Amino acid sequence: MRIIFRSLFVLVFLIIISVSYLSIFGIETDKFNNQIYNKIKDIHKDIDVELKKIKIVLDPFKLKLNIKTVGSKLKSQNENIEIENIKTQISLKSLVENKFLIENLEISTKSLEIKNLISFVRSFQNTPELFVLEKIIKKGFLIADIKLEFDSKGKIKDNLEISGFIKDTKFSIFKKYDIQKLDLRFKYKKNNLSLGNMVLSLNDLNFLSENILFKKD
Repeated sequence: MRIIFRSLFVLVFLIIISVSYLSIFGIETDKFNNQIYNKIKDIHKDIDVELKKIKIVLDPFKLKLNIKTVGSKLKSQNENIEIENIKTQISLKSLVENKFLIENLEISTKSLEIKNLISFVRSFQNTPELFVLEKIIKKGFLIADIKLEFDSKGKIKDNLEISGFIKDTKFSIFKKYDIQKLDLRFKYKKNNLSLGNMVLSLNDLNFLSENILFKKD
């Protein structure tokens, strides 16, 4: 009886230690790289991704694995953009059932030159609007956070969220309107685009706007 009790005690102790370690420190692996790769390919078939090893941290209260990788790159043809990190969650239930179902995907970029970002998007989705935008923008930087969610079948839900800020942007329209020092925060969610804390200089006149909302019915 003592042997059984001691064995159970050791087993419970090891489980507690393992769960604590996974919850605090996590582990590094490339086991889920293919899952993340395929989900990014679902966004657009011409987008490729270079992934580093991912870190897995257990959330014992929600019974989920928090997964994060840093220093990745999105690629398309000869263009690429630097990614600060990619995060997602996988439920332990799907893991036990060997489904590895990713529920969401969060992509945070590094500081990107806007012209380079436009060139990247044009490499797989070339539209007249992007062509014009690339021509009128002279400089500027952007940092963005992209949030995607997937349904039970792994398809992207119609609730894409993009937020971030634009810094020190300059562009000219018909050589008549010269806009400089444009700074703003933005958030897009299902046909709604809000711009906030906007500061700019138009033909040497300074403008300030707290919030502007564009809504598509």
